[in-house]
Amino acid sequence: MDDKGEIISFCDVDENLALQIWTKGLSPRVVILNKNRNKKKFVKLRWFEDLDRKLSINGKKRGVSIEYLLSDLLPPLQRILSEYAVYTAFKPCLWRFSVTFEKVLHAPAIVFDKKEFSLLPEEKRSRLWISDLTDEEKAKGDGLFRPFFPLSEAEEKTMPEGGMSFTASCCGVEDLFRTGVIRKLNGANPRRWHRPVRIAAAAMLLGFSFCEEDGEEFSDEIWRAGNFEKPLTFKLNDPQLKGLGRKLVGYIRHFDTLDTMSVWASLESDKELQDAGYVRKRRLSFPAGLLGSVETSVTFFEREDGMMALGCKPKIKTSSKGNGGLYYASPPQKSQEKQELIYTLPKDRYATALLRDAFTGAEDDYFTVGQLVGAKIFEAWSNNIVPFISYFAGFVDM
Repeated sequence: MDDKGEIISFCDVDENLALQIWTKGLSPRVVILNKNRNKKKFVKLRWFEDLDRKLSINGKKRGVSIEYLLSDLLPPLQRILSEYAVYTAFKPCLWRFSVTFEKVLHAPAIVFDKKEFSLLPEEKRSRLWISDLTDEEKAKGDGLFRPFFPLSEAEEKTMPEGGMSFTASCCGVEDLFRTGVIRKLNGANPRRWHRPVRIAAAAMLLGFSFCEEDGEEFSDEIWRAGNFEKPLTFKLNDPQLKGLGRKLVGYIRHFDTLDTMSVWASLESDKELQDAGYVRKRRLSFPAGLLGSVETSVTFFEREDGMMALGCKPKIKTSSKGNGGLYYASPPQKSQEKQELIYTLPKDRYATALLRDAFTGAEDDYFTVGQLVGAKIFEAWSNNIVPFISYFAGFVDM
């Protein structure tokens, strides 16, 4: 494999182990080099995301093995990734692809009929903007860009008085960007707008997971295209993004709710919540793909102090691998036991989330639970990615 590519950077961990970055123009690979046996193992960067994982290599003596926590390998990984970024001029590529991804994120959904607002299809509810071309708006002009997310006080100041109107057929994402509102939102709250886009773009280019889903094929497609201003034509709900776009929208829309949410793993969520004073109210079954790779039963609980909880039970036994976010729960469950997750948040925050996702239409528990869970997964995943890339991606203190 290394005969067809190039080793960009090399760093000794100790007398037994070294790490290298290898690439042949696509997303890079980490080479784990056992110096005792001169053996190499090529892995994707997503392999290092679970810092609780252990790496075991053979020692010099037969039958002797040496173990490393992946968290202990973070400093040498930061070093070789930083050297890779310099050698390959990665920062300009990241900036150009971030611009492309930002435009995909902000592409508005077009609505011509006011009746559609009563129950927007999921594809349009997963957007951050609505291009309102209903008769009501046409009476005032040609149309109006309407935000599909709540605004903080600082963000409200970025919007012109009377709304953002457009004329004729100028209702697309390029027209939205020409208003200057996206740039102003980035400045008003970079942690909500600028930072997550940069993290996701860097993860996609470097070969990290797409929120714990394997997006290697799409990452390599981006590099093969060779034009980072418009590397590929894709949409936010593109299956190749493995739900990353939907989770990012949930993170931005429910940004101010995430700090009020807690999540942890449990082997008996019903009993644990009832012991904590919660009362079971109702149960919904979520099909595979909404909350994970398998069908999931979600029980809604409430408590007298105004808190609510969601007990999420997959219908079959699963492990953390490929289950879409179990690593971010505390404590993470690594066994093959049936995994359950518990989410808690204030009841009034959940009621607000339902209204935000409805956009004046009908509330939908299935969509909102998916949005909140996805948002929490994106938050934890992006925080895991930051230590690897903060030294060259430009947001150490953002």
